[in-house]
Amino acid sequence: MTSGIWSTTLGSTRYEFMMQIRRKAVWIAMLATSLIVFTGLRNPWNAGPTTPLWVVISDWAIVCNAFVPIVFGVLISDRLPRERRLHAAELLDSLPARAGSRLTGKYFGSAIATAMPLLLVYLVGIAYLLVERHNPVTLPVALLAFVAINVPGLLFVAAFSIAMPSILWVPLYQFLFVGYWFWGNLLSPSYGIPTLSNTLLTPAGSFAASAFFSHHSTDITTISGNTIPGWEGALSIVALLGCGALVLLAAHRYLAWQRVHQ
Repeated sequence: MTSGIWSTTLGSTRYEFMMQIRRKAVWIAMLATSLIVFTGLRNPWNAGPTTPLWVVISDWAIVCNAFVPIVFGVLISDRLPRERRLHAAELLDSLPARAGSRLTGKYFGSAIATAMPLLLVYLVGIAYLLVERHNPVTLPVALLAFVAINVPGLLFVAAFSIAMPSILWVPLYQFLFVGYWFWGNLLSPSYGIPTLSNTLLTPAGSFAASAFFSHHSTDITTISGNTIPGWEGALSIVALLGCGALVLLAAHRYLAWQRVHQ
């Protein structure tokens, strides 16, 4: 039974990955948005030679996570509705493969494929650092930073972008998601407007960057005024991944209920 679930999940992941990675819109939209990334002031080529390597890398990871995830979430949001539009959902439901495994595969496959252009842009900056600093730890630190800073937020966004269009009209979800991203990630609390920005549920990755890579340029602090400790950065990662998992579980339950009551 377990092997069947795993094989279905892996098969669905591979299928969704290949479907998404071949979409021209994924590459065009993601790379076009990345032009904003290259014009930022906290890019590797703008960092001073005395700035610690891990701070430069975490700055770059944060820059890559500022605007590109907006397009990332929008591009994933049509995956479930597309099945319904093509009447593929009924065919898939008739197969012995578990619906939960298919949903999990759709989630991981779509997320990994859509993140590929972002990873490519990120590695361009890391390649520059490798040439400039000749430091052999650059690549390991860069991979750790991407996993800690970028991946949790992307998986968080992917979960909502897969699940919410099952109950919302896709253009409406995309509109709300774009508004949420600016409100919950880029709006500074100093404006006095209630926001999730700079909290544990900030998918832009500022908590992990500050906790693990001494990322002080954004002046992210705890409520008590102390610099974010490592355990709080880890808690932010767990909170983002946990919320994503709960959203996917809720979507699975809702879709199962929908199939029964159709």
